Amino acid sequence: MNPALMSFLDDLLQLNFHFTITSALRTVFQNRTAGGAPNSQHLKGEAIDFKPYGSTTYSQLVTYIMDNVAFDQFILYDGFMHISFSSRNRHQLIDKRV
Repeated sequence: MNPALMSFLDDLLQLNFHFTITSALRTVFQNRTAGGAPNSQHLKGEAIDFKPYGSTTYSQLVTYIMDNVAFDQFILYDGFMHISFSSRNRHQLIDKRV
């Protein structure tokens, strides 16, 4: 797994954010089944999908990430979010919520 991604997860845990990882490193088959892009960063261990859990809200996670995290790509979906880290470091935000 990408070191920046692992550091991000460690930071969330140390700050007592509660979340569930719904997808991380995928095989080509798993990625295809999940409907992932052929060049998905999940295939390289650079991305996770996750959602808030317990007392942590969606909004709290989004605010923290936007204010404190140097991500490559951050995609907001209804109920979960995707974040990736790579040397590109585009800081690209995509909102796909309805």
